[in-house]
Amino acid sequence: MRKAIERRPTAIIFDFDGVILDSARVKTMAFASCYDGEDQRKIKEVIDYQERHGGIGRRQKFEYFEEHVFGRTVDPKRIDALCDHFASIIDKAMIEAPFVRGAEELLARLDGRVPLHLVSGMPDADLKLVLQRRGLERYFASVAGSPKTKIDEFRRILEIEGVPPAKMLAVGDSRTEFDAAIELGIPFLALVAPGAPDFFPPGTVRCRDLTEFDKLVPMA
Repeated sequence: MRKAIERRPTAIIFDFDGVILDSARVKTMAFASCYDGEDQRKIKEVIDYQERHGGIGRRQKFEYFEEHVFGRTVDPKRIDALCDHFASIIDKAMIEAPFVRGAEELLARLDGRVPLHLVSGMPDADLKLVLQRRGLERYFASVAGSPKTKIDEFRRILEIEGVPPAKMLAVGDSRTEFDAAIELGIPFLALVAPGAPDFFPPGTVRCRDLTEFDKLVPMA
């Protein structure tokens, strides 16, 4: 089993929820809250899906929940209402969410040393607003949220950076960005917080938070 990333990355792609901000659990429970009053077994399926597929946009998730968890025909107006309800729960929380341990310091250390990109499942406009309000946009060469997909954005970043996939690094906490990175041949650092489910296969380089980044990723 590999213990560390093998080479210094020339550019790094970060996820946002659960990687930069400690907001992944807040979002999981917000999805569950949108289905208050429904069968608890179904709500558990919502939670399980969100934990495994954190990098997918909220609208796509609600469409999945309606059709595949609750067995309902997907109604665009109901999806709009669910998205609005989710936003009412989560928007303030995103402004107030603490950083993942080590994240703020890591961004400051890497600033100007290596291009950083941010690819998130948050709606694009919401993501950029949170970054602006928290003064984080200055760290990133590019920022992309949903409905853009992780794999398409990873391809775009490879193209603009003009380097082989093996010289990049992706950092995330869900299988969505892991699968995109592996398909493209990009090394991956998985962030698995204490007590969080671990969906990554054996051999994946893992950390508990970003205080461990320097031990696992050669930057000299």
